[in-house]
Amino acid sequence: MPLDAIRSLGAKMFLNKYFEDFGEVVDIDIDPKVNLATMHVALLGEAEPLRLEVEYRVEPEAFVVVYFRCEREWIGNALNRFLGGKRFDISSSITQTVLNLLL
Repeated sequence: MPLDAIRSLGAKMFLNKYFEDFGEVVDIDIDPKVNLATMHVALLGEAEPLRLEVEYRVEPEAFVVVYFRCEREWIGNALNRFLGGKRFDISSSITQTVLNLLL
């Protein structure tokens, strides 16, 4: 299995644990060269999956969500208000290793 497919599958499995109350990540493409993840998310109550882009930054001790873009403007605005700029600690060596493999 190519590295891109492994990266996408791992990220999709991880994110779906957090999305289960809202819907499901259908697919995800991660471009580590430009720190951009593009995903299609099937949200509960929506007829079709929505495209969501996430700009991110990986720092030595943290994963930082920089900015969200979504075709439903209000969803992008809400995500940016509550998660934009948020830092997630990755100080454990296992977490850093996994994140480096994925991103």
